[in-house]
Amino acid sequence: MTTKASDIAAFLALTLHGPDIAINAPSSLRSASMGSLVFANTYSDATRDALEGFESICALVGEEFRGTLQCSYIIVENPRLAFAKVAKQFFVSPLTPRIASTAIIGQNVTMGNRVSIGEFTVVNDNAVIGDDTELRNHVIISAGTQIGDRCLIKSHAILGEEGFGFESETESVRVRIPHFGRVLIEDDVEIGSGTIIARGTLDDTVIGENTKIDDQVYIAHNVQIGPSTMIIAQASITGSVKIGRQCWIGPNVSIRDGIIKGDYSFVGVGAVVVKLVLANYTVAGNPAKVFE
Repeated sequence: MTTKASDIAAFLALTLHGPDIAINAPSSLRSASMGSLVFANTYSDATRDALEGFESICALVGEEFRGTLQCSYIIVENPRLAFAKVAKQFFVSPLTPRIASTAIIGQNVTMGNRVSIGEFTVVNDNAVIGDDTELRNHVIISAGTQIGDRCLIKSHAILGEEGFGFESETESVRVRIPHFGRVLIEDDVEIGSGTIIARGTLDDTVIGENTKIDDQVYIAHNVQIGPSTMIIAQASITGSVKIGRQCWIGPNVSIRDGIIKGDYSFVGVGAVVVKLVLANYTVAGNPAKVFE
């Protein structure tokens, strides 16, 4: 895919500084070559010199680079964000929706427009899949699960099987508690490879709109996650946890069952959360404590 630097500037509704060169591919600054699109988040003499070491590249940079570069560049407010938008617009081929011949679709499944289902994926009875949603390979969608519009479910994710729910009859006999709830995935959610989301016991497990969940995350039954939350790899969120909107949960975090985590809160890498986290607080450590 090839485009012109001026087309990129027009897409961003910004000004191109320098020559209008052909751009062949997005690249890191370290591996840039002729025709690369690169970005630099922060100014330094070393970064400026590195940019000047290449011919015929276009850089997305902050205001502090203005007038310091000879290569083509575009001044943007957030270089990494602009890079992501441009890369998606000009260098990612649009998905052609298809349902693989090896996919298994149950009875009474409701599918929206332009749904894509990958190889060996199973969608069980009465599931709902929204418009423009992609299920990749070897995904399991259990009966009654509902997935909204424009979602991405990556390979080997499992949505909607029973959680780990037992009651003791005696010290040695455990009785499984039936699960009647569902998993509800709202619009614009991404769920990573190998992630497991358990159906609710009686109430539904709910993932709020625009939430992004990384690979190998476990979300137990009855969990409620607010919109626009980020959950990073190998986090474990146990039963009935409630998480607010626009939270950030770091890698390898564990959150004890029943905990409430307020809006806009931040949980640091590897934290073990055993009590309430208030809105706008940052916690870290084991056990997690407020980080000053």
